[in-house]
Amino acid sequence: MIRNAELVQFANGNTDFYESVFAYFCDGEKSSKNKDMMQTAFMAEVENKANVAREGMDFNAWANHPSVKWASMAIVDKSVRAIIPTVVLSALDVFAGITTAERGDVVKFEASPRGYYVNSLGGRGERESLRQRKFAAEKMVAPTEHIVTVHHKMYNVLAGKDNIADFMGWVIATVRSDMYADAIAALNTGLEAIPTGTMHISGVFDVKQLLTAAEQIKYLNGGVTPVIAGSSVALVDVVPDSVSGYRLNVDGEGNGKIGALKEIMGCPILPLDNAVGKDGKLILPGDRLYIVSPSQDKLVKGVYVTTLTNQNDYFANADLTSDYTIRLEWAFDFFSAAYAGVYDITQ
Repeated sequence: MIRNAELVQFANGNTDFYESVFAYFCDGEKSSKNKDMMQTAFMAEVENKANVAREGMDFNAWANHPSVKWASMAIVDKSVRAIIPTVVLSALDVFAGITTAERGDVVKFEASPRGYYVNSLGGRGERESLRQRKFAAEKMVAPTEHIVTVHHKMYNVLAGKDNIADFMGWVIATVRSDMYADAIAALNTGLEAIPTGTMHISGVFDVKQLLTAAEQIKYLNGGVTPVIAGSSVALVDVVPDSVSGYRLNVDGEGNGKIGALKEIMGCPILPLDNAVGKDGKLILPGDRLYIVSPSQDKLVKGVYVTTLTNQNDYFANADLTSDYTIRLEWAFDFFSAAYAGVYDITQ
């Protein structure tokens, strides 16, 4: 299902290609059959947008038509612009509040004051304490431009020799990996400042320590129940086992599966999406649990600027290649009115 108003308007009722794009990249329906269907739908959409039919026309004449060149680039451009926020921003939603801005914008975030007022004793009808007022903190976040230029053969895609999914997929994966890494880096940097103690724990996993931190964070945040989040690897330590006094039965012949607890004493357990960096390693730590209250205030504030893209003519180069450039701006900073905790698990 298309989840982008700009793309819906661009599709103008002919949504087959865009539906297949969202199913493939956003809903995880990555099969060879769906990949081939996406390529077929792409070619049909190029014809539709260009209003130039392939049938009965020499391929080189069709591919060199100005409307075909415009349509192929515009379709890819609109699709990538719609997919990136869906696959990236939603994965960060647990701990990051992200504002979409325009190019050149600097965004100001505010964090509400936190902490108790002084509750002093007083005489009847007389004030014996000073009046108190708390002020919100402010932080400016300026996005930084990032550029990805891909040397590819759109001519081969139009000729049916290459699949459009390969080109689009690696552009999206590259951006997702870098954005995710920057957001996680901002989160971890901010949490490192929490003093070692109840809300910054390091050691062998102990569910009582985890719940102590969760309960303290809950009431520091005004009674908002936190979630316990982490990568699938980190949450393995929270899987039920006999040592903790309960068991998980797995039926290998049926639909049995091993998973994390749904909640511990009212605190939901939330597996986080992960990503792989350029070094091939997972970005989200496999030994760290985050105790956060997303509904109170997101720990990380981010700014994302919609993309600009450009592509040169594939007939301008002897090898029929094109340079596709996508420009994005983003930045993340740890800034929040909410309390949070972190549990670094050691063996």
